[in-house]
Amino acid sequence: MQEKQEEYIKKINDKIKGRNLKYSILTMGCQLNENDSEKIAGMLTEMGYTETPNFEDADMVIFNTCCVRENAEERLFGKVRRN
Repeated sequence: MQEKQEEYIKKINDKIKGRNLKYSILTMGCQLNENDSEKIAGMLTEMGYTETPNFEDADMVIFNTCCVRENAEERLFGKVRRN
């Protein structure tokens, strides 16, 4: 599994080389969501993306929420509606 992930990261890195692509991650929910978001951020950084706090500046936006906690989903829907 790790080998396939590394192969995929290399392919993406090669494709976006020279492009200044940015990502933003909004995490809502539990500690597991925080951990997952950190892993995703690490993979995106390895692929050559740069983190930005502004969704408007991002080429990729990831919403990471917990479907077990209803409050987290409701906050996410409210955030999406505003933007």
